[in-house]
Amino acid sequence: MNSKFNSFNSLTLVIIVSSLLTLSACQEKTALLVKDTSTSIAIERTGLEGEYDPSGLAKRVAKAMAEDSILGEISTVYVAQNDSNIIFKGTLPNKTMIDRLVTVAQNIEGVGQVDISQVKIP
Repeated sequence: MNSKFNSFNSLTLVIIVSSLLTLSACQEKTALLVKDTSTSIAIERTGLEGEYDPSGLAKRVAKAMAEDSILGEISTVYVAQNDSNIIFKGTLPNKTMIDRLVTVAQNIEGVGQVDISQVKIP
């Protein structure tokens, strides 16, 4: 009878240790999951104030255009974005202005390609 009691105690001990190890592993995974949710915002999704903004890059490019001494008064060009790519649409008076538009956009952190195919000169 004593041997059955010892086997039962051993089995109980194995179950308790196994449960503690499983619980410990789950807590570590949970801690990793919590850490993963605090990732930074992708640069193309970063808004004017550092917040998440799906159009953040386009807004930062538009702000740079507005602050530019040459492009500041232009209101005939629309800025859009597709991931890290900037797309300009509208009209500008000459190629020099289009070149300036591209230069201003390329100087913004996070800009990939700049598409000016939809900008026309009247």
